[in-house]
Amino acid sequence: MLDYIYIKETQQKVKPRILLSINRYANKRLMKEALERHFTIIDDTGISLSELNFELCIIDQPSFKKNRQILAKKKEETLPAYLPILLLVEDKAVLNQDSSLWNLVDDIVEIPVPKRILAARIENLLRTQHYSKQVTQKNKQLRLLEEALNATGTGITIADANNPDLPVIYCNKGFEHLTGYSKDEIIGKNCRFLQNDDTDQEGLNSVRESLKIGKDRRSILRNYRKDGRPFWNELSLSPVSDNKGGISHFVGIQNDVTELIEAQKSLQEEKELYKLITDNSTDMISRHSVDCKYLFVSPSCKQLLGYDQEELIGEDPFDLFHPEDRERVKSTLKRSYFAKKTETVSYRVKSKSGEYIWMETISKIADNTELEIHATSRDISERKKNEQELQHSLSEKNVLLQEIHHRVKNNLAVISGLLQIQQFKTEDEKLSKILLNSVSRIKSMALIHEKLYQSNSLSHLDFQQYIQGLISSISKALTVSDHIKISTECDSSMLNINQAVPCALILNEAISNSFEHAFVGRKGGSISVKFKENGGVITVLVKDDGIGIPDDSVKNTKRSMGLTIIKTLLKQLNASFSINNENGTEFSFTFKKIDVKGAHSRFV
Repeated sequence: MLDYIYIKETQQKVKPRILLSINRYANKRLMKEALERHFTIIDDTGISLSELNFELCIIDQPSFKKNRQILAKKKEETLPAYLPILLLVEDKAVLNQDSSLWNLVDDIVEIPVPKRILAARIENLLRTQHYSKQVTQKNKQLRLLEEALNATGTGITIADANNPDLPVIYCNKGFEHLTGYSKDEIIGKNCRFLQNDDTDQEGLNSVRESLKIGKDRRSILRNYRKDGRPFWNELSLSPVSDNKGGISHFVGIQNDVTELIEAQKSLQEEKELYKLITDNSTDMISRHSVDCKYLFVSPSCKQLLGYDQEELIGEDPFDLFHPEDRERVKSTLKRSYFAKKTETVSYRVKSKSGEYIWMETISKIADNTELEIHATSRDISERKKNEQELQHSLSEKNVLLQEIHHRVKNNLAVISGLLQIQQFKTEDEKLSKILLNSVSRIKSMALIHEKLYQSNSLSHLDFQQYIQGLISSISKALTVSDHIKISTECDSSMLNINQAVPCALILNEAISNSFEHAFVGRKGGSISVKFKENGGVITVLVKDDGIGIPDDSVKNTKRSMGLTIIKTLLKQLNASFSINNENGTEFSFTFKKIDVKGAHSRFV
């Protein structure tokens, strides 16, 4: 009987464990023989009941008195599951003596008892215990499910479909957080209260249709939180069927998709703005694949190149490039692609009419992907034409300036020649000397113009080369003795002509003075010339080992023409200077190198 009714019904695969806590050995043996075929028998001999696990406890009075507290604790620990206790008594009169037994004991059997009755009582207790386990397990699962539902940020509601108003009978914490309403404010209401007065929404028609036909639907609704703030709610509505095929409930899954809707709205606005720009821009806007083929081209391609958009999509733009420009542009764009830099290139491209026009393209890798190149191109044919005309005009001006420098040099050479003729004819030694100094000064200026028209720059002079020419010119003009040795130590520095002229004249005066006056009464000597640049500051030094400048000239009590010219030119350069008259004469001056614009020098 137990095999058929209990074992089959409960689908038990393991025999239930029954604890026999019976003091009288004969009773325990008989009970064990009657039950061991159907159950796993646990004997408590020598073991505390607190250490044993079982589904049913069969206990007699002496053992019950001894283990009553332990059994009460075991039953409490097992809750909410049911742990049955069957008490064996020899006389039911014990119930009159202790009525509190029923607070702990689940059934009492008076022994001796027929096996059939004992089996039925045990079966009832075990069946109840088995069902209590199932209920407990389901309750645990329900609690776990509820905890899971409350843990999710998604709003979940269940509405009663049997009530015409479809009131909410359950909502999770996610729905409370989403709406700002508490559970008590939600339960019993229809979810339409979230729309306030905003009931004219397209999404509501989809919700009504789902409720009407009992089908799954997804809708986007504009809802309002408790504080009045609107939000976009993505509602997925699903019907739940009962065992009769009808709909008992509706489950709603709600997600706040406000950020997504706003992002989509912004994206759509950007797309519309982008379309407005591309459709109306005079520049040609295009997108290209990594191999540069057109993915998109704006309508302005028709105006610029004569092609329709459809004619260019999928085509390689390099097929239209001028052969001389093709490899250069490819190389530039390849470098730009790997460096992820914006690049600007100009090139010639063949229009639909067959004419080559100049285009300028700014290209860059798309910010959100490395699979596209975005480009903006414009017609620069007119600019190229103007640049060519400007370059031609500039070339003409350079030729003209070279010619001017050449003519100035020639004119100065003529003046120098006339002065030299006058010098040769005069017998006045003092006048001859004045004329000779003037010739030297004129030649130093003529040398500047000669160097300028021979160089690439018509406004700047390489002063290192100039100094060598200046010394050579002075030596020839003054017929210097071979016993005077000249050494130079010069940096290569480009000086603006407006600084080069006064600097050259100062050097001419200083070197000429050393040649003429430093070695009077001596067979020879040495002159050192230094020209240094450091951080944009020019330092010039002329030193000789001659007899030195007279003290009254140094102290300015007797100023010579040469010193007067030098000091005038130093002011023009805004230069500081010093004269050292020990062991010969050392003259140095320092000025800041600047790019003086215009004809500031009266010596030019």
